[in-house]
Amino acid sequence: MNRKEMYEDVSSLLLLVPFFAPAIYALYLWAVGGFSYYLPEQVFLGVTRNPDLFLLGTLAIILSTVMEVSSEERARRSERVLLLSKRLQKLAAASLVLAIITAWYANGFSPDLSRTGADLFTGRYTIVFPALLVLLSFLIVTPINLRSLAQAKTVAIILLLAVPVVINEVGKRNTLLGLGGSLILTILAAVMLSWQSDKPSGLSPAR
Repeated sequence: MNRKEMYEDVSSLLLLVPFFAPAIYALYLWAVGGFSYYLPEQVFLGVTRNPDLFLLGTLAIILSTVMEVSSEERARRSERVLLLSKRLQKLAAASLVLAIITAWYANGFSPDLSRTGADLFTGRYTIVFPALLVLLSFLIVTPINLRSLAQAKTVAIILLLAVPVVINEVGKRNTLLGLGGSLILTILAAVMLSWQSDKPSGLSPAR
């Protein structure tokens, strides 16, 4: 297995993290509280309001995208980024649809969808995560320069590590501010991984 194939395999596995990690944690919470015919509402909210799961899923998506772009030949990198952008949008749609179905299931598939809608917004990350994926799909459209990526990586990591701190500390006082702050930090981290791609590397080929 060459490096490109290995990167693609790892990247594919990382894409499953935002879906499998919450599912495993939900099963754990469900088992602790006792299994029932319908998913308990507190289990749904316990998963969808968990900042660690949100950060884990976001990091997995970003890392997967960076790995796939960096493993592609430079001549085909722009084409690859466009495909990845479309894939992120499909993942966003799948994530939102899955969240809606799960919230409805947690409410016993009740024809009264008001509580289902309330749980979706109370869970907050059910809305924020798909929205973040859509934003990322537009942020990565420009080709990524690996040299710029290496220079910005440290700052991006710091920003991403600050996300759960903002959620926990600011969110305790104001949920909206905590959520908005974490979203801004995540977007900035993604920008740090792509915005310098339009800048010259500083080294021009000899003529």
